Amino acid sequence: MKSFVTVCLSLLMFVAVGRSDNYAGLASNLFLRAELSPRASALSGAYSAIGNDVQAIYYNPAAFVQMKRHEISLIHVQWFEDVRMQNLSLGFKLDPKFAVGIGISYMGMPEIQGKDRFGQETEKISVSSAIAQLNVAYKVHPSFFMGLGVKYFRDDLAGYIGSGMALDFGFLMETLIPRLTVGGAVQNLGNKIRYDQQEEAIPLTYRLGIGYAIPAAHLKIAVEGVRSLDQNWRLATGLEFSYSRFAFLRIGNKWLGDRSDLQPSFGAGFNPNSSLSLDYTFYNHQQLGYTHRVGISFRFGEVKNMRIGGLGPAESSFVLRPPQRVYAYLHGDTLKVEWSDVPGARYRVYLRKTNDSKWIKATPRLLWAHELNIKKPKRKTMIDIAVTSVIDGKESSFSRIVTVEIK
Repeated sequence: MKSFVTVCLSLLMFVAVGRSDNYAGLASNLFLRAELSPRASALSGAYSAIGNDVQAIYYNPAAFVQMKRHEISLIHVQWFEDVRMQNLSLGFKLDPKFAVGIGISYMGMPEIQGKDRFGQETEKISVSSAIAQLNVAYKVHPSFFMGLGVKYFRDDLAGYIGSGMALDFGFLMETLIPRLTVGGAVQNLGNKIRYDQQEEAIPLTYRLGIGYAIPAAHLKIAVEGVRSLDQNWRLATGLEFSYSRFAFLRIGNKWLGDRSDLQPSFGAGFNPNSSLSLDYTFYNHQQLGYTHRVGISFRFGEVKNMRIGGLGPAESSFVLRPPQRVYAYLHGDTLKVEWSDVPGARYRVYLRKTNDSKWIKATPRLLWAHELNIKKPKRKTMIDIAVTSVIDGKESSFSRIVTVEIK
């Protein structure tokens, strides 16, 4: 009777974490591909090309190098039948080009009372999974990032223990089209694991996605194809709308093989300041019912231009560069300025009237954001705009100068 219950619980774990009507073969330890991040799951997992926080290590180990500061993230997932998942993630931006991420995840459910074939109670049965992983990411080129992750996982299915190691590889690149990024990853590359007398494959997964930002509409669009050992290619799409980088609304949908049913997910985010983020996602699975994800992230510290274990440039040889791309345009009564990311930097925006030698600061404080809204001048004029990067009190040279005509 115990082996029968174990099989049932194994199938329950499979259904709980992920399933598809079109699959090539079953895989074990489906917790390896569980979507824990509230932000990413609100976008239906379309995250490999736009992830820029520590939670990106679960989708693309290259993407989290875009973090600006160190980060701690705590996540709670409430599934059906009181199945719960917990996650702790730590991200350390050790250098403008180099980051290290650590993740610990746990899934469990209340004990189940076992019974024999006569209906008599036996010992209680428990089911749990745990994963610990280490990721590193490096900015190989200003427009190309690479990442590597190694993880240890352990399943306890009613006393049947299975454990093993797996690797993740990922890349992220900025394209020649402004604000269009491409990201991809191979996840859970490893050997089969043994439960009792049977060996099972782990869910090898492939991801390939694109992301596009439309600053004028405060919108990010993500599209991603995902294929796993036991699932054919499926499509995930997501939209994220931001309001002054303070509040976020997110929606996503998964398109599973031949099924065209809508299975939307909804999420919201709240950033009261540059050091704190709160996220929530709601998803109504057609078979399993309501699920909830809640996360909180803390960012701290400043990125130093130092050599870490021989990686990265020494401070004496480090050259701080300005944003490579700067855009400025009129939108109604607002002059909008946007620029590309410099890892670990804050920014200053400078203005002057064309042909005037004197530059003035657009704001008295340094900016964390990649955009600035300025009230449109009332008089006709020509305005020059430039942006600098600031790290550890050091300021770069000016970016290329952009000129806007005020009519």
